[in-house]
Amino acid sequence: MLSRLQDFLSRHRRKFIVTGVLVGGTIFAARYAQRRFVEFQEKQAREFFERTRRTTHFESTEKTCNQVILGMGEEMCQAVLRECSTDELLEQLRQNPKNKLELWEDMKIVAFTRLATYVYASSMLVIALRVQLNLLGGYIYRDIMTEQKQITDELKQQYLSLIRHFITESGIRDLARYIRTQVIAVTKTMPLSQQLSLSDLEQLFWSLQMAINADTRRDPNSRMSKYLLPSQNPSHSPLLQKMFNETLDLLESEDAVGVCSHNVSRGFVLACDAIAESMGETLQHLPQAQVQTQQEQNVKFNQAGSSGAGTSKSQNGLENNNLLNINRVLLALAKLIPIISGLTSRGFDTTSRPHNLPTQLLTFYVVAEKTKTLGANVYESFSSA
Repeated sequence: MLSRLQDFLSRHRRKFIVTGVLVGGTIFAARYAQRRFVEFQEKQAREFFERTRRTTHFESTEKTCNQVILGMGEEMCQAVLRECSTDELLEQLRQNPKNKLELWEDMKIVAFTRLATYVYASSMLVIALRVQLNLLGGYIYRDIMTEQKQITDELKQQYLSLIRHFITESGIRDLARYIRTQVIAVTKTMPLSQQLSLSDLEQLFWSLQMAINADTRRDPNSRMSKYLLPSQNPSHSPLLQKMFNETLDLLESEDAVGVCSHNVSRGFVLACDAIAESMGETLQHLPQAQVQTQQEQNVKFNQAGSSGAGTSKSQNGLENNNLLNINRVLLALAKLIPIISGLTSRGFDTTSRPHNLPTQLLTFYVVAEKTKTLGANVYESFSSA
């Protein structure tokens, strides 16, 4: 019996070996696959929780960023008002002096300077704070994940205080004075009696924007760090110096320059919309004789660019209920100056209804998609470095 069993095993030895190898290999492969699957699930879970944690931290950073921007925006607006004040000019004009024409010329310069300064300064402040707070948020997230404490409360305060250079030191002052020189260059040939339409005003803003951006040494788009931050880091902390240099690089990057340029263009569009709305309100309170004069000007405007049939139709539309096409209304520059000055005569105020121009600009830049994307990219880079 035993010998026959030995013979059977001997005859089928290779089969048993192959079968054993196959069964063993299958069991090993199954266990290996199961272990790898468990590891894969654990990795996916860790990545999911990390993404969730990072997303939550980023959203918290963005909320803080918006609050800081609106808080510092109020200070920035007050700094612009101090640098581009019209109070003294208005007081002199109320006394009906002999040099009234010269004072109105000064009012023209200050009004356009203040509006353009608001457009540029608001965009620059929003971009700077988006970059700073998301860079700082990235560092803090890495501290949380590595259980380190590189970013102290003192370092946070020192880093965020760098933007004070823009508001309380020479940043806005230098920006406003540079813009003033370009406003003088662009508007010096424009008499106060010149009639302007909204289209003419849009072209004027475009010319002003091109003049401001033309100087590569002082262009607020490509050289915004020159205005926003001090020339040197006032602290001797190596980490703060590293963060300062990284902030400079980010503000001078093509992405930041492109976002600032886009924001400024959109800002002047918002300014034109606000001026158009104010012009409409002004025309509603005109005496009937002046409304009739505007209608006649509109008819002449139409006749210059339309056929006779189109002109007749447009004229009939104008006579209906004394409605005016605001896009074709012509106003003297002297009448536009109080409108432009009035739009920018108050600082940031979220309680005013409707919002004044500085409030509209800051609010628009805060929610602008390109600005938010820039901040998200900064956070992603520094939270995973």
